[in-house]
Amino acid sequence: MEKQPLPEKVRAHVFITGTVHGVGYRLATWDKANQWGIGGWVEEIPDGRVEAVFEGNKELVEAIIRWCYRGSPDAVVKTVTVEYEELEGLKDFIIRRPSELSIKNEPKDIKVKTINILLFVHGVIPHNSNFSETKLYDLFWEPVKKQHKLSERIDDIISVNWGHYLTDTEEARLDERLSKAEEFMAQQLNLRAKLPSITNSSLQPWWRSLLHPLQNLVWTQGIGAAIYYSGIEGKIALQLAAYYQILEFLEKYRHQIERIISKKETTIKIRLHAISNGLGTSIVNDFLHGLFSPENDPEQAKEPTIANSQILAEEKRETVERYLFWRVAAQKKHLELGSIVSMASQLPLLLLSSQRVINTFANQETLSIDEIGIPEQTKEIIWKVFYGIDDISAFPISPLFGNHPAIEDITIELSNNYHNYLSYWDNQVIHTHAAELLNRRVVS
Repeated sequence: MEKQPLPEKVRAHVFITGTVHGVGYRLATWDKANQWGIGGWVEEIPDGRVEAVFEGNKELVEAIIRWCYRGSPDAVVKTVTVEYEELEGLKDFIIRRPSELSIKNEPKDIKVKTINILLFVHGVIPHNSNFSETKLYDLFWEPVKKQHKLSERIDDIISVNWGHYLTDTEEARLDERLSKAEEFMAQQLNLRAKLPSITNSSLQPWWRSLLHPLQNLVWTQGIGAAIYYSGIEGKIALQLAAYYQILEFLEKYRHQIERIISKKETTIKIRLHAISNGLGTSIVNDFLHGLFSPENDPEQAKEPTIANSQILAEEKRETVERYLFWRVAAQKKHLELGSIVSMASQLPLLLLSSQRVINTFANQETLSIDEIGIPEQTKEIIWKVFYGIDDISAFPISPLFGNHPAIEDITIELSNNYHNYLSYWDNQVIHTHAAELLNRRVVS
């Protein structure tokens, strides 16, 4: 009788992307591989993917690779990438965890390379303004970068825009209608009209003459945008717009972090320095809180429900995946906070939209500073907060964090037109303080 040839054996190294963490994907893979007598292992990796190795009969290995596109019942698989490698002779199939990895021949005393990135997030820019966010950022950065050789020490700049650009794209972002809506409301309410004449005005209360100017002032301070952000739909729209831009920019550094994210030693890290104004400060605070807080915060718009739009749904999917990757990077110290400069912050008001914060304050407790990336034990100033002494919509922040020494609240004198949104960006006192802060916090 002619001897039958032995079945060909192969080793496949597989990466699966999609919703594959926390949905029983590893257990289902382990069960299927053991049913079919396939050796190897499966593991969740920090960037949200599942990694697996299958060794065995070629037909069975190819069959389990096809099965990987389906996976466990709750999984949503996006891609399956396969590379064939030399056999190692694996017989058993196990669920592998990161602690089981042995990292060999790692050099000691590795020098850490730090990439310093400056993040700009503006506040409200009126719809009828001739100033773009780029001009605002230039007003700030041009005088600051000349000090302490900062232009040579900042590696990259992220310039975020939100709320006021109706771009010529297939579909506008959700947030891009905001400034037009506010302008229309101002016109309809006629807030800029003169106070109507009142019969026997001398008998009217003295405060009535202040009411109309205060209404105008409140409107120009961007309170409408703050209210929009306090709602679920508004927070989703603005966070999706800002987060998408930040994370898309960081993609060019991701491959460098991916190579080392599972290792104990850190050879490269991103240090983020945030400059923000008005509502932009709340956006930055929420972004940092989602990255650095010890536990996942359900209030962060990581999985928002958005308008029925394929374009926006794709942006959301990319943003969620990238956000979760950089959260892992932050937890593993590959992403860190360098410094924060906040101007005209409405943060104390907007924190009241958070049940987490309400519960904290109701218990007579203050917020924990390490939840936004500032080490609790630090004594060095990392966050400088500027607010005009006459600005009715800007507040100090330090008391909400227990007057922590890492936060410094600074009152400043603004120009005569103190409610003008340009005043903070073009303020020399702020420039000097910001340059000094960056000089201390930018490290190589």
